[in-house]
Amino acid sequence: MHSHSDRRMAIHPILRAMILIGIAVYVAYLHTSGYLSLYIAPRMALYVKLGALALYVLAVAQLYEAYRLWIEARTPDCGCEQPSRRPIMKQVMTYSLFIVPLIAAFASPSTMIGSVMAANKGFTLSAAEALRLPEGSVTQAAIATAVVVTEDNSGSGQVPTETDGAGSTISSSNDLNYGKPANPLDALFPADEYTQSYANLGKKLYQQDGITVEEKGYMETLTAVDLYLDRFIGKELTLEGFVYRDGTLTDDQFILGRFTLQCCAADAMPYGVMIESSDGMNYENDTWLRMTGTISRTSYHGNDVVLLEASEMEQIEPAQDPYVYPNYDF
Repeated sequence: MHSHSDRRMAIHPILRAMILIGIAVYVAYLHTSGYLSLYIAPRMALYVKLGALALYVLAVAQLYEAYRLWIEARTPDCGCEQPSRRPIMKQVMTYSLFIVPLIAAFASPSTMIGSVMAANKGFTLSAAEALRLPEGSVTQAAIATAVVVTEDNSGSGQVPTETDGAGSTISSSNDLNYGKPANPLDALFPADEYTQSYANLGKKLYQQDGITVEEKGYMETLTAVDLYLDRFIGKELTLEGFVYRDGTLTDDQFILGRFTLQCCAADAMPYGVMIESSDGMNYENDTWLRMTGTISRTSYHGNDVVLLEASEMEQIEPAQDPYVYPNYDF
């Protein structure tokens, strides 16, 4: 007597193998088409590709299991053992959890991210908020302290002074370090253990004639400027990004920004800068621009944010990679 139930059971490993192969093929398609970077950060790409290879191996193992069940079904069976059966509806629903999303993934076009996704996630205009400084951090209070710097064209490096609430002058160095002049930039860019790297970057940017926000270090540059905004007001800044506007902005305002990606598309967040220009209405959402402007300050929803008063704007092609990534070595 042959076990027909074993032949039917061979269908299950075949279905599993098809699902595994389908996922692996989809990853291969994203890689060859260049769309893989829309979903994961480059540093994760190798692991995803290795995972796809592992799925192929598992699929082969499932096909072998199906073959084994089919061969065993051809051998005589005493019929004394009753095979366990799961409800068909439950099996269909289980496989549907994998098959339906896989079909949807192949059917859905891979489109560039832009203003629609930004509207859903909400644009962040204060890059420094991403730091989430611990309670009691001294950096914010130190930055807010009024610092009076005397410019010395002779290069003697006069020590900056701070003013207390009564208007008296206080030395910004600790007892003037026994007569040794302090670095004026240390007073301009106070920091603690959480913001020291941004203070160091801020010092470098402060000494430049103009600031260019590159793809590498995009978030770090904007964070340093935002964190020490008072030090950069009046400087020129150049950056690239896509246009975003909503009903909360005036006719001459829009946001120019990029999506930052830590690991995968699920954690992608839009960060940008408020732009003010009389030509702002000439550019629709998702238009990519390279622009230069003067750093200023404005209020948005009760928060102080960076404002760039545009002086030059140029429409450009969208970036090949829509994301910018953290630079841990800045």
